[in-house]
Amino acid sequence: MPKRKEILTEKIRPYHISGKAMEGKEIFGKEEDRARFVFQMYAANVGRPVINLYRKNIFEISNALLQGGEIPKGFVVAEHDPLVHLFSFALGKERYHLGLVPAKKEGIPLYMQKLNLGFAKYYNLKNKRTGTLFEGRFKAAPIINPKQLESIVKYINIKRVMDILGTEALSGYPYSSFPDLFGNRVSHLLSKEGRGNLVKILGEDFFATREDYRDYIEEFSNKGETLRRNLFLD
Repeated sequence: MPKRKEILTEKIRPYHISGKAMEGKEIFGKEEDRARFVFQMYAANVGRPVINLYRKNIFEISNALLQGGEIPKGFVVAEHDPLVHLFSFALGKERYHLGLVPAKKEGIPLYMQKLNLGFAKYYNLKNKRTGTLFEGRFKAAPIINPKQLESIVKYINIKRVMDILGTEALSGYPYSSFPDLFGNRVSHLLSKEGRGNLVKILGEDFFATREDYRDYIEEFSNKGETLRRNLFLD
């Protein structure tokens, strides 16, 4: 397997990224914290948050980001073009999973540093704690063919959410990209380019609405350990 530095400098290639809180701490257990992480995902990609954000500000902007509404001004200081193009995401209780493509060389390491450090600073200040919040930096694996891409999209958007909340919550859970890819939501987090490339590679039928998605995760029951080992699906 390529070394981290080698795989993370390949522009255009998609990657599966995952991060986990120290000792399994439920850092996304509260909606306020999930909303803040969504905001941080957006802010880290183009710049940095302004200081002294209030709780109502976070809910306002995270809702706008997720629902594709008008983004309130004055909450983010834009400093550069996007570092990455996001095509999938899901927040669990103690971890996150991202599917992204670097928009520039070294885009992933810089984005992940800003994302993790920014959220950790917020979380530690809010909870009057110190020390490391995430277990290591993050895990990263390149996606090298359409079959792996299909598996990653299923895993992040369907299996992870089903594991957390059950089948009935797939379309109603806002803190994943399932409503964007398999529903009608058009959030500001997923780039138009990312959506278009997924449809081009996987086909429109892959994203067609259906009543039951259990058949989509059958492969994880049959080949789960191999997939987790090869694609950091944990």
